[in-house]
Amino acid sequence: MSVRVRFAPSPTGEIHIGSVRTILYNFLFAKQNGGTLVLRIEDTDQERYEPRALPSIYDGLRWLGISWDEGPREGGPHGPYVQSERLPLYREHARQLVESGNAYPCFCSKERLDAMRAAQQQRKEITRYDRLCRAIDPKEAAERAAGESHVIRLKVPDEGTIALDDLVHGRVEWPLASIEDQVLMKSDGFPTYQLAVIVDDHLMGITHVLRGEEWLPSTPKHLLVYRAFGWDVPPHGHFPSVLGPDGKKLSKRHGSTRLGEFREQGFLPEALVNYLALVGWAPGTEDEVFSMDDLVERWRTDQVQKAGGKWDYERLRWFNGVWIRKLSLDDLLARLLPFLPAEWDQALVRSVLPLIQERLHTLADAKPQIAFLFEDVTLEAVRLLPKKRAVDETRALVARARAAVAGAEPFEHEPIETALKSLAESSGWKQGDVNMAVRLAVTGTNVGPPLYESIVLLGRERSLERLDRAVAALS
Repeated sequence: MSVRVRFAPSPTGEIHIGSVRTILYNFLFAKQNGGTLVLRIEDTDQERYEPRALPSIYDGLRWLGISWDEGPREGGPHGPYVQSERLPLYREHARQLVESGNAYPCFCSKERLDAMRAAQQQRKEITRYDRLCRAIDPKEAAERAAGESHVIRLKVPDEGTIALDDLVHGRVEWPLASIEDQVLMKSDGFPTYQLAVIVDDHLMGITHVLRGEEWLPSTPKHLLVYRAFGWDVPPHGHFPSVLGPDGKKLSKRHGSTRLGEFREQGFLPEALVNYLALVGWAPGTEDEVFSMDDLVERWRTDQVQKAGGKWDYERLRWFNGVWIRKLSLDDLLARLLPFLPAEWDQALVRSVLPLIQERLHTLADAKPQIAFLFEDVTLEAVRLLPKKRAVDETRALVARARAAVAGAEPFEHEPIETALKSLAESSGWKQGDVNMAVRLAVTGTNVGPPLYESIVLLGRERSLERLDRAVAALS
């Protein structure tokens, strides 16, 4: 059997990082098995449709290194790959279910359904359709359906259970008494998800359904649709949710959740893929740094955990730092350019990269660390004071540091370091305090490349000018 898996996002906005993790797992499964990955756009919810969503899905997933074989732009033997372009298929299959006695038209108005549910709630019953229209004679129902607004509902058996041997969760069973006669076709002619997803998976030859566990409660409804058509049920696996630090499903209240946000913040696709794979999967070893090729080789469905994986933003930053340090200087420069002003001299940027590569957690970290080389800095007395140092003593120290730096010959790392070490010894200041005072004066910030190299890159004239300005600011 040739493996065929799919991911089927709804174009209601930019793709959520939890959905990206599910897509990644499908991609890995397809690659491992020499199979086919299908992109299908599920846009039957027209009220929430966002036209910009599809381009963002393509752009974001391609950036991550996730590709697919069939889809809306790629085409393929099972198209179209957008649900709104497949409406005749759903209507035909709904008609087949009605004719086979497995579904029926329902003519109940919204007002009746609202009143029914309100009464059930008042009686503290489970709210579900009361099957009023199920009792209508099929011939009468067909005649009414020709001119009367209606939906199509599935006939759910009254008794028994339905079960699934899930690839992640094991055997799961549901009592049929808990499942209502679900709507398959809405009155506007659009299918519900419960019908469309089954028809599409069957007609597209999907061999394995791998999706997030949020779909597990809907699975018995899907199994009933398979049963009504007499179709075989492909193996299913429901991956655990990506959770926030509080144990609840990751959402905006936890911070960034959209794929594009992580890209904008300077995360590398390699790091995001690496970390995402580990949120819900354990390799069974101490290894944790994996390239995409590594994951294709190592990832397994039977190692996916049942419990939700917690999202740890700081852990992601750590992985990102690891992957930044793996980059060549030329590659790092190329990836940094979108995060830096276009007018900054690229040769100078590249020259400072060896000094900051180890200090970066995201690509966005670079600009504030090296901006002092390209832009003027604001020197305010309150920002120039090392911890626990007074204004007067700091002014005197910076003035002496100006003389020490001016006398460094040649203007290189070792002479500058020697001069400032001598200053620390003669002033009674700790070396760290001397260096911090000079750093704040020269760069305007307490983070950045090593001090002596920073002074060399800035140059003698500009370094002395900033030390002069710092003395003035402290006066």
